[in-house]
Amino acid sequence: MDEKPSQENIPTSSTVHIGNTMFSEYALESMKQTSHESIPPQNSYQIKPNFQDIFKEVPVKEIIRNVQQATLGGKNYDVDNVKRWTIKMANEINEKVKDMEMKRYRHVVQVMIGERKGQGVKSGVRCIWDPEIDTYCSEIFMNDTIFCVVTVFAVYLY
Repeated sequence: MDEKPSQENIPTSSTVHIGNTMFSEYALESMKQTSHESIPPQNSYQIKPNFQDIFKEVPVKEIIRNVQQATLGGKNYDVDNVKRWTIKMANEINEKVKDMEMKRYRHVVQVMIGERKGQGVKSGVRCIWDPEIDTYCSEIFMNDTIFCVVTVFAVYLY
């Protein structure tokens, strides 16, 4: 019961079997030339933004100022309209900051409107963030009857 292996199953010197796949020596040689050792590593994970990609505070402040003036300029405090003004301003500022397309930054817009009667106001915010990259900018609007504080927080997405 001696069976001789057929000629088809005997590998020749120019082919190599790796698992169920057969490679020619030429293919193996070209794979060696383009191995992971010959390709320079690419930085695919970026911890910090490039200088040109950091949060641009000046244009954001200008957006806030323009929206505040357009929404509240020449108006008197009206408790029935405050909620509508606040939502309108937050949405408009959010859209305009989003249109700036700052790479990998997420932002939060906070709008506070109050009646101006000579009182003081204290406000605090507490966050966990990277003080080197994450930032915020704020603008205050005041007229005879209204004060408005808008803050845009910018958090870099790692």
